[in-house]
Amino acid sequence: MTKKYTIKDIAQLAGVSAGTVDRVIHARGEVSPEARKKVEDVFEQINYIPRTHSKTRDASCKVRILVILPQFQEDDYWDHINKGIERAHTHFGSYNLDISYLYYDQFDAIVCRKIYQQALTMRKDAVILGPSFDSETVEFTRHLDDDHIPYVFVDTGIDDTHPLCIYSPHNFQSGFVLARLLTAILDKDKDVVLFQAKRIGDKMSVCTAERQKGLVAHLDAASPETKIYQAQYDKGDSDENTRLMDEFFAAHANIGGAVVFNSRAYLLAEYFKKRNIRHVKLVGFGVNAPNTQFLKEGLISFLIEERPKYQGYMAVKSLIEFLFFGIRPQILNYTPIDIIIKETVDFYRTPSLAFVF
Repeated sequence: MTKKYTIKDIAQLAGVSAGTVDRVIHARGEVSPEARKKVEDVFEQINYIPRTHSKTRDASCKVRILVILPQFQEDDYWDHINKGIERAHTHFGSYNLDISYLYYDQFDAIVCRKIYQQALTMRKDAVILGPSFDSETVEFTRHLDDDHIPYVFVDTGIDDTHPLCIYSPHNFQSGFVLARLLTAILDKDKDVVLFQAKRIGDKMSVCTAERQKGLVAHLDAASPETKIYQAQYDKGDSDENTRLMDEFFAAHANIGGAVVFNSRAYLLAEYFKKRNIRHVKLVGFGVNAPNTQFLKEGLISFLIEERPKYQGYMAVKSLIEFLFFGIRPQILNYTPIDIIIKETVDFYRTPSLAFVF
């Protein structure tokens, strides 16, 4: 039989007081982020959703959740967010959830707008949204606000919106940490290039913009003599990507560090391997298979991982708690910033740790 856990049981498992568990369950009083995280981790481990007297609908009532994410390939960052959502759907199978998905090209603002328009025509009780473009997302969420449809952001928040909650890394701090690590390994008097993908609509993603701000803030303070350049890569055409790289590095011989703000650092690593470039320190985000391989080969110096599966899982869990029990979550929920090097990456990708908390 399934064990029935008391507040005292949960407190003991989490290593906190019963009063702390009670405050988390009823969303009242102050709870430190560390203590809240411990309690929520136990909730996930025992498949527990706190039940209060403010129940808003019966568990048998169908709830339609619409998920809108960027398109992805297997093992990409967004694939892991998607897997976190699917895992939550499985864990909370006793609730009548109907989860549907729409995917857009995160490098094409025009396609994003079309997907948002399609989403507005669909029946939904709540939305999970991974935004890339700010103005398009602001316009879309205004319609959700007008219709009183709650929505949760994953990966990043957007100014001038009113989400139920946000599960994301602190993107400014992620960029700051990345720059701090890069300056520690950057050869003296070398310059840095920041790569982003060619985009339709000429807009940098919100997440990338914040990461870049954090990186530049650290470099300006710690290494003001370092020159920072901007360049593009082509995510879909290998020959075009090689042409862009050849052109850039031929014109900038003093580059010692290269940054990719998403999970495609491997595209640069492939070029470095083809051209036998070993003096440029390449850093990026995401522990996917190709990034991991190039990290082990030394073509990527380190990676930052931000627990995407946790973000997706908690987005679903927060909507269940709110829609079925009236529990309003903490709005800002930042994930840890994990620094991955070649000596530790295999432990991080171990199957038992594939859903890291």
